[in-house]
Amino acid sequence: MLSAEMLLTKRFSGDRPGLDLLGIEKAAVPVTVVATDVLAQEAKPLPLLDEFVLRLLKAEVGGAVDIAAFLGLDQKLVDAVVADHFREGALVVGPALGQLTLTARGRRLADELESIRPIQKNFKLAFDRLTWSVADYEPRDLVTKSAAVNEGCVLLPAQRTTRIKAPDVTPAAVNSILKRNDRGRGGSIDVLDVIDVTPSMHRYLVVNLLIYGDQDRGEVETAIIVDGDHSDVHNTALGTLGGTDKLGFTVASAVSYTPLPPHLEAERVYPAPGTLFEENSPRVRGIQLFEHQAALMTALETAKDRLLISTDEATSSVVDSHFLAKLEQRLRARVRVDLVFSRCGREVQTELDRLARRYRRFRMHRPEGSATNTLVFDGNWVVSEFPWLSFRGAGLPFRDYQGTVVAVPEETDRAYVQGLAPFEP
Repeated sequence: MLSAEMLLTKRFSGDRPGLDLLGIEKAAVPVTVVATDVLAQEAKPLPLLDEFVLRLLKAEVGGAVDIAAFLGLDQKLVDAVVADHFREGALVVGPALGQLTLTARGRRLADELESIRPIQKNFKLAFDRLTWSVADYEPRDLVTKSAAVNEGCVLLPAQRTTRIKAPDVTPAAVNSILKRNDRGRGGSIDVLDVIDVTPSMHRYLVVNLLIYGDQDRGEVETAIIVDGDHSDVHNTALGTLGGTDKLGFTVASAVSYTPLPPHLEAERVYPAPGTLFEENSPRVRGIQLFEHQAALMTALETAKDRLLISTDEATSSVVDSHFLAKLEQRLRARVRVDLVFSRCGREVQTELDRLARRYRRFRMHRPEGSATNTLVFDGNWVVSEFPWLSFRGAGLPFRDYQGTVVAVPEETDRAYVQGLAPFEP
């Protein structure tokens, strides 16, 4: 099964002509949950013209001709409403020509419409501070700032730093959300006016941020993905705030694949047919940028005997809760796991220490200098300069990487031994 990032890559990689998709970062949109006081009324059961016709009939304004003249409308519109309510038993025709009379049912309807009065209600709404608008976000999708930071999210800026005020929350926007998905917050109501808003708590919505670039010209663009689709309103808002300049994103020249020994170079197939790690895949296969992430995910999901990941840095954007859960699954399956890295953040170290205490087959190694970028699992060796545990969240320039999957048993064994040799007694 393809990972979420691979699905995004397949869907959006060609969206910016002349630019390559070079990265997918986790980002967090600032959201404030606001307690909102509104003046509202229960949603009326009938369209406005139906209401006017029934109430005017109760007031004995006259027949259909008189009502149409009173409202300044085409009589055909009034006749259509009269016909509907005649069929439903709310009015009768006669006895005089053109006379209309409400039945008991029609009178009850007219009385109910007259008795509706505005009421004051209070409920909580999500307010997106990047787009500076009310948003229909599920509470379960909102996280604290600390949770967003721990997951390695890029914190997106707010459009304004001022306090959210009642004019920022329009009745039309509130009604749109309530009608789209009531969630039991307000019942069947129409908001007439927003009286006051009070910030309740600050949260973040985790989204995907696509980074496109031209490595020759140094050009870089971003696209925000919310619920699997481009969010034009967020992209526009971020663009007005400075876009990639505001976020400090840059691109660098591509990194070619690491040269192989001549006997392996002669076997290398690129581009290769089919998908990674399938039964008939070439023994020495070239891979593109986002196939690196597919290789890492395959290793975390399928390794049966051994897993070695070596890289210079481990960031919380990569070694997140999803990564750690899959790593623990490998350990439970009695796979030997070795991580080699030079540095990492405190949150990452804490989580990896927890696993090391629980599983004897899990080992962490710290080289004296920089670590070599290597991925080995079972009979596969991925040769590449790709930063396996820091391809997100390290503040590095975005660039294209090429690599090679070597599925030659003796070569894979040699790479595995060499990768761990400095740390073996």
